[in-house]
Amino acid sequence: MEEAIAAFHEGMDTFYEPQSVTCRAKNKRVLFAKMYDTFLKPSILQAKLNNLSAKETIEFLVPKILDWIRNNSVREQLNLRNDVKDNTKAAQLRSEGNKMFHPNVKRYIEAIKLYNESIAFSEKGSTERALAYANRSNICLKMQRFEECLKNIRLARESNYSGEKLNQREKEVKNALAKARNKNASSSKFSPDVVEEPELSYPAKENAPQVANCLELRKNEEYGRHVVTTRKLKVGDVVMIERPFVTVLKDSFRYVRCDFCHGERPFTFIPCEGCTMAMYCSEECLRNRYECGLLRDLWEVFEEVSLIAIRMIAIAIATFDNNPEALKDHLDVLDESNVNGFTMDSIKATQQDIFNTVYVLTTNQERRDSMFVAFHIFNATILHTLVLERTELGPVCEANPATNKFLLDLILRYMQIVNCNRKLLSFNAYKVKEYVPESFAVGCYTLISMLNHSCAPNVGHITLPDGRCAVFVIRPVLEGSQLFDSYE
Repeated sequence: MEEAIAAFHEGMDTFYEPQSVTCRAKNKRVLFAKMYDTFLKPSILQAKLNNLSAKETIEFLVPKILDWIRNNSVREQLNLRNDVKDNTKAAQLRSEGNKMFHPNVKRYIEAIKLYNESIAFSEKGSTERALAYANRSNICLKMQRFEECLKNIRLARESNYSGEKLNQREKEVKNALAKARNKNASSSKFSPDVVEEPELSYPAKENAPQVANCLELRKNEEYGRHVVTTRKLKVGDVVMIERPFVTVLKDSFRYVRCDFCHGERPFTFIPCEGCTMAMYCSEECLRNRYECGLLRDLWEVFEEVSLIAIRMIAIAIATFDNNPEALKDHLDVLDESNVNGFTMDSIKATQQDIFNTVYVLTTNQERRDSMFVAFHIFNATILHTLVLERTELGPVCEANPATNKFLLDLILRYMQIVNCNRKLLSFNAYKVKEYVPESFAVGCYTLISMLNHSCAPNVGHITLPDGRCAVFVIRPVLEGSQLFDSYE
């Protein structure tokens, strides 16, 4: 069994950053390796002897894995639990923030992160939330962020903060703000730095302005779907600039960037009232309908692939007026061979058209090793149970067994899609006299996902400030040749 666990961990570390794996996620991997080694191997051997296809193998394994999960107290061993507000935890976090804020320490950004986490854990209208907002306003004052300071004072009052200290701070901030405005008005005008963003090096497709008109999507037996150029490309040419269909914030940026738009505005974040993980820069960004009750377990137990998959499913269901049965009816008649994001008119496309381009992204299900197929089933089965228990989809699926099975199939499919097609959103972070790329989110780009992988790619990509991804040529590409990206 030790060999199975070691081999499985080694394989999984090719998909995830080893340093980001939590103890609960590691425990899940150990449980899976135990199930695979002591229970599932004979079933997989039987499937191979019967020459079952990948789809038939999945249908064969799902009930067996579900029974094992139920009979081995897996949810208890993984400590799966609802994410609830906790004022005691909020008080502890605020106290840690106060230590960072101390005049002898002055680690203000660390203090802000801790105050934000305290706000996320605190109950609405509680003293703890009011105090955290008030403390955050004090940091804003020290850093001369006067507008943000006033917003925090307002948030503290809305959370029932009482006391003369806040009134005095507000008066001090307004005086400082007035002086700053007068100084700016009397000083000479200056032009802000202009940040140049890349543009396509060639005219865009009329139907797809995010793609150069020299790119075409083709399909054959050897490469499947792939992208070729109809003209010679030189190093530095920008050929695609695409906005992601979905993104998920990295856990390490949880209390620094907005969970929805990923904007870095930690001084004025507001919390989600349904969990202790997500924070937002505005009411407009505040949204996480289906994954809200799952967020902490998703990050700590299931890691990023499952979280992105659930968010994609949430978008899919919302596209069909929050009716999973309507989504199922749509997919029952969808001809996947006719879906082509390169020829689709993205200007006139409906949300359902865009959904189709995501749904047909490759899963590589037929090529997957049996252990990894089983691992996806293991994850999807547990996740399916949690979705039924903690979201409004539960009653819908309970009333319709076909919809219930469809949801499990959808979770499994999207987990495999994400595993093959996700990309990191990164920025250059300054680290000890040099800039190194640091990822702050993970996303899925439907058109860029059509690029095949190569260990010697001829294109690279960069993340733009608004989350779009620009693909540029790094080696000359001849007319009629395929574009290759690196998935590393």
